[in-house]
Amino acid sequence: MSRNWTALVLATAVSLVAAQVAADAASIRDSRDGVGRHDVLRLVVDNTGPRVGVEVRHLGNQWTGDVRIAFDTRGGPRAEYVATTPHRRQARTSFRTVDGDRWKCSGRRLGSPAARRVTRFSAPRSCLGEAGALSVEVTVTSPGYRRDTAASGRVPAQKRPNVLMIMVDDARVDELRYMPRTRSLIGGRGVTFKNSLAPYPLCCPARASVLLGQYVHNHRVWSHEPPWGFTSLDDRSTIATWLDDRGYATAYLGKYLNGYGVQPRPGETRGGSAQYVPPGWDDWRASIDGGPTPDHPKNGGTYRYYDTTLNHDGRGFDSYAGEYQTRVYGQLATRVVTRRAASRAPFFFNLSFTAPHHGEPDDPDDPPPVTGPDGERNQIKTPAVPPDVRGRFDDVIRAAPGADWHDPDRGQDKPSFMRKITSPNRAELAALREATRQRAEALSVVDVQVKKVMKALAGTGELNDTLVIFTSDNGYFMGEQGIRQGKTLPYSPALRIPTLMRGPGIPSNQVRYDPFLSIDFAPTIASFAGVTPGLVADGQSMLQVARDGDRGWTRPVLTETGPRGVVRDTDESGAPLQAPAEADIRYVIGIRTDQYLYTSIATGEEELYDMAVDPQQYANLVRPDGSAAEGYDQVLELMRQQLHLVRACDGAECRVPLPPGLATGPGESIRNPRYAPPSAPIGADPRARR
Repeated sequence: MSRNWTALVLATAVSLVAAQVAADAASIRDSRDGVGRHDVLRLVVDNTGPRVGVEVRHLGNQWTGDVRIAFDTRGGPRAEYVATTPHRRQARTSFRTVDGDRWKCSGRRLGSPAARRVTRFSAPRSCLGEAGALSVEVTVTSPGYRRDTAASGRVPAQKRPNVLMIMVDDARVDELRYMPRTRSLIGGRGVTFKNSLAPYPLCCPARASVLLGQYVHNHRVWSHEPPWGFTSLDDRSTIATWLDDRGYATAYLGKYLNGYGVQPRPGETRGGSAQYVPPGWDDWRASIDGGPTPDHPKNGGTYRYYDTTLNHDGRGFDSYAGEYQTRVYGQLATRVVTRRAASRAPFFFNLSFTAPHHGEPDDPDDPPPVTGPDGERNQIKTPAVPPDVRGRFDDVIRAAPGADWHDPDRGQDKPSFMRKITSPNRAELAALREATRQRAEALSVVDVQVKKVMKALAGTGELNDTLVIFTSDNGYFMGEQGIRQGKTLPYSPALRIPTLMRGPGIPSNQVRYDPFLSIDFAPTIASFAGVTPGLVADGQSMLQVARDGDRGWTRPVLTETGPRGVVRDTDESGAPLQAPAEADIRYVIGIRTDQYLYTSIATGEEELYDMAVDPQQYANLVRPDGSAAEGYDQVLELMRQQLHLVRACDGAECRVPLPPGLATGPGESIRNPRYAPPSAPIGADPRARR
């Protein structure tokens, strides 16, 4: 007799929908004689698109036995179709009717590779009588063990699921602590990605990467300043157009790309874009950064928290003067969700808050200008927050995150442009503390709005049919590396972003350590919606990682920045510059793995950090002569090779496997609490062997 199984709630999804069956852990512990690696941990049935799919997750791999999948499409006493396969690399599958006759159908796929813990079936809907509704029963046998079974229950054909993507601006990964509702409603009901990164941590380039799934050197939005920024985005093919072309209702609300409204439309050199609606968006209400004349009654702005103007579908302006922007977005978002859920079409809704980005107006408790060690007067910037939340975190936040950042040699091993930066003095640290508090206050208002939107989504009955993503465009420095405020550079505070995800087929309250990049959002959403990207994406879908668990950090992450005063004498591939080739304008490029960060600066300087023993990135392990600190020669050479491979990559080239020594397997991330830092080659202090 098979051990007991608990059928989980039916959940719709595009690639995996329906019944999940979870094992009883106590049964596994107490009935070892009856438990085998063939046993079923989960059964998921997809009855959404033109193909019907089944995924069976087993307790282990490398077992001997067979998997039998029976399909009942009529609700009768017996199944009509049966598919059978052995668990091995190259197996001969069998497709029969329940009476033993040949099941005539083309386009089916069934496999249960010995090296994997999963069996997958896929077939055109026509093979199953169009499958208006069906139930699936899986039987798995293995010699010497009891057979195991799992059943899905009745799975009706479902419409394609919705996507809700919520983005904040400049939020650090550690600022999620001030958003308990968001953590509970999305991360607690889904997964939290501990290694989510913005490869180019700057608003406009990062947002372009989210929309297109490409690194900056491919989409060319190098900055927010002319001639780059919004105008340089080729928006003819984005995640919006991909989904819109396949029948999704698409909606955008909030901050778009920097310069939208005041800069010319993409591909143009004159005029503004205040009434421009990018392709693929059915419902468009993006905040403008300018466009109307200063004396225009609706001349609001993205960073004016009490004077926001939205372009409403290119037909006119909606002004929210006197209303706090974040709360306006929450109110509008609940209406969008309610209205879109009432339609038969699935929706993709991108909700983009400005908080906690600094903005107007000034608040009474804003820090005054302070004098730095260099004698310059500096203004530490803050977001505007409503009066009812001011002081909310004064007793909680005692210092800025970077207040304890202390480089023992004052950065003398850093590149020359970093050696010019002095550590903040006491007055600056006090101002940064106040900025940290106000950023937390601004995010706490977002947190309430997220709860309202999720409540509205639940009220429509669409919550369980919706992929919900929460993230930020990039991180932010608050004193680390001596940088008072800012981003752009590939050190951890700017590079790391919060990313939470819940939705059909995604387990609750789980943590993932595989890297999730800005370039992965578009492929992930496309995979979930069952659409093919309309361009060559550099990122990859993270949907299966969210659903099934980590696969390991096995790809390099290319970090990039835009132009500065020094331009390289090579093209983007690293080859010597020859006319008519274009010079590589990236000031800092590098490679990030789970354990290491390597950078190459346009000046010829390099950096290497081992974050397993130096998480604050104090110690540059590249000596001035270009050699590595003791024990790091091989690592430095491998990182240089990886940069050479991907610095000008396109598509799959950007996902080349990391070599041994740089790749980490599932569960081996340095951010995993169970991770044990390496011992040799240098011990606990990388400075000791420089």
